[in-house]
Amino acid sequence: MKKILCIGQSTYDTTYVVENYPKENSKIKAKAIYEMGGGSAGNSAYLLAKYGEEVSIITSFGTDCFGIKIKEEYERIGVDLKNSVIEDGYVTPSFTIMTSMENGSRTIVGYRKKNLLPEDYKPVYKNIPEIILLDGYEVKTAKEVLKEFPEAISVLDAGGLKQEFIELGSLVTYFICSEDFARDYCQLERIEEKDFEKLFQKIEKITDGTIVVTLGNRGCLYKKDGKVFRMPTFKAKVVDTTAAGDIFHGAFAYAIGNGYSLEESLAFASATSSLSVEKYGGRSSIPELGEVHEMIAKNERLS
Repeated sequence: MKKILCIGQSTYDTTYVVENYPKENSKIKAKAIYEMGGGSAGNSAYLLAKYGEEVSIITSFGTDCFGIKIKEEYERIGVDLKNSVIEDGYVTPSFTIMTSMENGSRTIVGYRKKNLLPEDYKPVYKNIPEIILLDGYEVKTAKEVLKEFPEAISVLDAGGLKQEFIELGSLVTYFICSEDFARDYCQLERIEEKDFEKLFQKIEKITDGTIVVTLGNRGCLYKKDGKVFRMPTFKAKVVDTTAAGDIFHGAFAYAIGNGYSLEESLAFASATSSLSVEKYGGRSSIPELGEVHEMIAKNERLS
């Protein structure tokens, strides 16, 4: 059991499953609804606790109806909230997600007022974290924690091109960025095989850590012995991609913490994420460990 600290966003997510994305100024009826906690760091923390790790989270949310439900979820799965800020009068970040039954894509509208952690915030640690997972929120605290625990393995979930990710990049062990981040940072319309080497050369200016670029259903890119490789993703019947990236990062942190090699960790994260898109919702789509190992054993990949 590893001691893992997650730092970042907690949200409350409501997913509506619709046949097709609605036209402007129209009204449609959803086929199903899924309500649960979310957020990049929040979903990763939830997965890690579900998989038996000792997880704490530095996050912020209110005591409104959404905040109460988020707190109950964390406590039920075993995520330590001692260093989280849960405050009266704060509007808990919430997101409405519409998932299309036609192709599994999702459209998200959300609201987050601000980071709640005060300027003089100082966490108190029961245990020294062995792994730190960051999503780019609460960046001031994230920097302080990384500097306080330089021996910890750190994993950054860089979802889109934000200055915060560039600032944190120089401090982390694993810089895992999305296709959106890599494409925008390198000013490309689409990432093609011919771009792989130059892509890594440019991102290497941000970080000395190990770089991974996730490419959705095209898998992910990583570097080994000075050469960039693409690892294909596992075959899956996509119904909802909500939280697939969060699940990938949480699963990667789990695998690295349990002594897997980089390639083994990416395969584990890819399988976990692939299984998640076969179910609706975010946290409700996190597979059981046995399902992940079974998918890896079958090794049925997209080209």
